[in-house]
Amino acid sequence: GPAMKEQKTTKWSNFNPLCLARHVLRNLWMTVLAGLICVMAVYLLQTLVSKPSYDSQVTFAVTSRSASATASGSIAVTPYSRGGGRSGELLQSNPVRTAAAAEMGLNAFPGTCSVDVPENTNILILTVTAPTPELAFRGALAVMDCYEAYADFILASAVLNPINGPTLPSQPSAQASRDRLLRLAGPIGALAMIAVLLLLAVSQETVQTVPGARDQLDTKLLATLRHERKRGALLQNKKSALLISDPTCSFYYTETVHQLRAQVERAHEKDGRQVFLVTSCAENEGKSTVAANLALSLAQKHQRVLLLDADLRKPAQSLIFSASPAPGTDLGYLITHRPDREALEKAIVRDEATGLSHLYAAPLRRSQSEALSPDSFRPLLDALRESYSYILIDTPPFSFFADAEVLADAADAAILVVRQDLVPAAVVNDTIDDLNAAHAALLGCVLNNYQSFHFGSRLGGDCSRL
Repeated sequence: GPAMKEQKTTKWSNFNPLCLARHVLRNLWMTVLAGLICVMAVYLLQTLVSKPSYDSQVTFAVTSRSASATASGSIAVTPYSRGGGRSGELLQSNPVRTAAAAEMGLNAFPGTCSVDVPENTNILILTVTAPTPELAFRGALAVMDCYEAYADFILASAVLNPINGPTLPSQPSAQASRDRLLRLAGPIGALAMIAVLLLLAVSQETVQTVPGARDQLDTKLLATLRHERKRGALLQNKKSALLISDPTCSFYYTETVHQLRAQVERAHEKDGRQVFLVTSCAENEGKSTVAANLALSLAQKHQRVLLLDADLRKPAQSLIFSASPAPGTDLGYLITHRPDREALEKAIVRDEATGLSHLYAAPLRRSQSEALSPDSFRPLLDALRESYSYILIDTPPFSFFADAEVLADAADAAILVVRQDLVPAAVVNDTIDDLNAAHAALLGCVLNNYQSFHFGSRLGGDCSRL
């Protein structure tokens, strides 16, 4: 039968809370905008759909008609229902409202009447609700003036005595709830956007954790280079990279680079690998810095190590080492002009302090962008193989330019640099497939610029065993 498709399950160990938080913070403007949009939407709905109403209240005391009660000033307290019994019916009756409307000079009463009785009291509160403060006040006043004409027919043993009101409303009756809804709209909209951003961050499935790199990627994890803060970065060039030759570089970062070097040495000694490609899926993953540090680490142990910058569109090694290749000595010129051995040796710059040899690149003009081809690069690389034990090539991003594929076919081995939380794992795996199809053997990947809330073992704990 057909093979069953493997069901994809979400592993929470693949997600780093710090990466998710950064994703939300990077899009903080969207969160603020969502909150403002919700506030505006609620305000417009309240303004256009919900018409404001105003309440004017009159408070009555229900007293007995008996002469003795009147003389003594006592009040007959009787339990009333929520609607005020017959007294409430009187104040809300159609005759009273019709008479009140006539007194106001209107054809119909401009609002509604409701009655409330506080529990265990003989107090009765009449509320007149109308579209404007003036109509509410005048309506309550008219009811007060008109109800007595009907009281004798409806109320046999009680008298309604107004003790307070009518009140003149200063704000809509539901203003408090409207304001509360407006105050809640902003946070609710912001929280909804944060939920959407977190869902998007999870759905992108970038490589965020060490277990995630092992689980999501179809290659070996060679090392995990933690984020290293450049000390004195404000005084340095922002383009400068952190090198292990810098005294401010931490011991942990340097040791992880040395562990990566050991795996390159093993590939060299065991399988005779000599030319190593350092590439990435996309830009800004730190491949040039990894290549530079790996070359420096190799140069500390070996005499003949060359770092070749083959990124002819955005060369970075000259910026990292603060060098300016002389005209006619950059890789682009050498490829297009087929130099002899003497010109090639003159183009290579050796740093006596680190023992590392460099072959820098200068940006090619657009018309020369296709200069790098197997026919033009292989003779140059063959000549370099005779002079150096280790050749590290810094390439363009593998997913963007065909140059990287040409270099991968010419090299012996490849190392893929994957920056934390930048490229979806599916895209990284596509690049891994392309590298596996090339001549260069893919040694594995380096998880770069790794940050986490939980540091665990800082030395070696994030590197695969040698």
